[in-house]
Amino acid sequence: MAVGSKKKYLAEIVGTFILVYAIASAATVYSDSGQLGIIGIGLVHAFVLAAVVYAIGYISGAHVNPAVTIGFLVARKLGGREAALYIGSQILGAVIGAGVVYATFGSSMAASVTLPADDNVIRAFVLETVMTFTLVYVVSAATTSENKIGPLAGTAVGFTLGFNVLFGGSISGGSLNPARSFGPALVSGNFDFHWIYWVAPIIGGLIAAGLYKGLHKDTDLASAEAEQMKER
Repeated sequence: MAVGSKKKYLAEIVGTFILVYAIASAATVYSDSGQLGIIGIGLVHAFVLAAVVYAIGYISGAHVNPAVTIGFLVARKLGGREAALYIGSQILGAVIGAGVVYATFGSSMAASVTLPADDNVIRAFVLETVMTFTLVYVVSAATTSENKIGPLAGTAVGFTLGFNVLFGGSISGGSLNPARSFGPALVSGNFDFHWIYWVAPIIGGLIAAGLYKGLHKDTDLASAEAEQMKER
């Protein structure tokens, strides 16, 4: 494995750690004290994801989310082996992040586990699918064929996550990310309804990848040809 490749996977571990650490901490504080509120929680999601995208986007593309990686695989922006290593890195980073939150807050971090409100599985499933679709589509459109972020990608991606959490967080937990849900679930030992937070985001990501391929294929080809002309 080349040194450059190792850096990509390390970046995904670090980025997912930061994401889960911030989000799980915010959810725990909100549960304990009522501080932040739903607007504050949404802003935490928006700002931390934007920060992560700008911090590591030039190294790995800042997926920090298996649904994004699977979407990129389907859109042929990523190979199968690379996608598997990305997902493994994201899960590791999420578990470490959740573990640090547990070490800081103790059993209170269980509040960061994503669960459907009122055990309404269908509503949570549909919402997680649609919300993840919007996120993966924006991520796909904001990155180049070389898996690098555009100049304003952090802002676009971060606030796409943030506004989804504003209206969806109280209904489904606002995950949009299997790794984000897996870390707290594993550390707290609560896997109730956990399948939702894998199946729904992956379906949403696949739909986004299909739409992306349909809408952006010609644009991507034109960009690639332009880059080749520049190299000549």
